This record gives sequence, C-alpha cells and structure tokens, in this order.
Amino acid sequence: MYYLIERLNETLQEWQKVHGIKFYHNVNGGKTLISYSYYPQFWISSLLRPTFEKALEHLLQRSRPLENSGQTVLVVGGVQWLNSNHLQIIHKVLKRENLPNILVIIKTLGIGFHLPVDGVHFLNQSEVQSLWKENVIILDAAKKYGYEVVDTFTITMGRYKEFLQGTCGCHFHEVVKSKLSKEYHFIKMKQSRNHIVGKYFSNQNKLQQLQDSVTNFQSPYHVRGPINQVCSEILLGRMCASKRTT
Repeated sequence: MYYLIERLNETLQEWQKVHGIKFYHNVNGGKTLISYSYYPQFWISSLLRPTFEKALEHLLQRSRPLENSGQTVLVVGGVQWLNSNHLQIIHKVLKRENLPNILVIIKTLGIGFHLPVDGVHFLNQSEVQSLWKENVIILDAAKKYGYEVVDTFTITMGRYKEFLQGTCGCHFHEVVKSKLSKEYHFIKMKQSRNHIVGKYFSNQNKLQQLQDSVTNFQSPYHVRGPINQVCSEILLGRMCASKRTT
C-alpha cells in the first residue's frame, strides 16, 4: 500500500504500522481515496474477533460513497490465511452491497511465513506442496468470479532471502526514514540490507531505473524491497489496464 502511495504521489509523507482501518485522502492530488483494513485482528479473542465477511462489510461501508464500476478497486490477499472460501464471501458481499461491477484484484498466498527463516514459523516440504495446491484452487476461484490476480505465491516462492523478518515486520519490504529528513537522527530505524536482484528479473538495469524513478530523495520516507516493488507494479498494471479479460 505504501509503495502505491509513494508511486502515485512521488513522495511518502507519512508512515505508520496499521492494525485497523486507515484512510488516505491525499493520494494522486486528492483524486484517489485509499481505504485499508487489517485482517484478522489476531490479538482479539476468537469468540469476539470480527469475521472476514464482517470486516469486508465494515470497510465498504466506511469507504462510501463507492461507484459500482471498475473505477472502484478492491485488493485482497497476499497473506498466508487466504483460501477459496474468502473469494466466495467477497462475491456474496459485493452482490449484497450492490457493487458487483467493481474491479477485484486477488493477491494469492504469501510465502514469507512458510520459508525457513530464523525466528519465523515455517512449513516442511510436503506442507509447502499442499500450500501450492491451495494456491491453484485460489487461482481457479478467481477465474470463476472474473477477478484479476497477482500471483504473489509464485513470485515470492524462490525469494526467501528477500524476506525481512522481525517483530511485526514479516514482509518483503521495509519503510525507511530519509537521511535528508531533519528528524533522521532522532528516530531509530532498522537499516535495509543490500538487496540482490538475481536471475529472477530479466533486466536488472530496467529495474534499477524504475527504482530510481519512484525514489524522491526529498521524501521523508521511502519503501524498499525489490520483490514488493515487482508485485506492486504488477498490481498497478492490473488496475490501469485499458482492456481486461476474465
């Protein structure tokens, strides 16, 4: 999300870890509203925790008014708990909320939590194979409902060295404070490792040019991480495609 904001605004003026609902009104010159909802709220008792359906309903209601067209985009996934039942719930809720024509983009399973990284729970080989099968089911369900897909599972599967583990930091990206910010010396930040792009990308020079193009060195914050960048650029491509097929 923060990569998209930085990409659209050419700067990232604010950043915070969000474990609830957050709204961003100052995106794309005020033309775009971004609403974000964190799910699941794992710190709440399972008996009191909102269901996925309730969380989605709440997000849609808080984000209204919404246009029932491709100008409204719902992005779901990129996490380890996603399954095909969630796509069925999305379809049901959007129909009930009179939003059946919005653009839905499904990010498939996130592999980060399932790779052998120190301090993070991971699955054995047979369990990862089962996860791959579940990802195929998700892809089939997305096709059934006419949803766009960013296959984050396939993209991240072989990129475990880019996984940035840590307390509340289990992602393929990190947000760093700009050295030009006046507050830099007063904020303690974890420094980013030097990312190696490797053979996954066909043209490292083009990727570096893209990284340079979205980096505004006057920006207070910057989102780092080539894997997250690739996934986000694919996501933008899905959002902005002039012709879409189901």
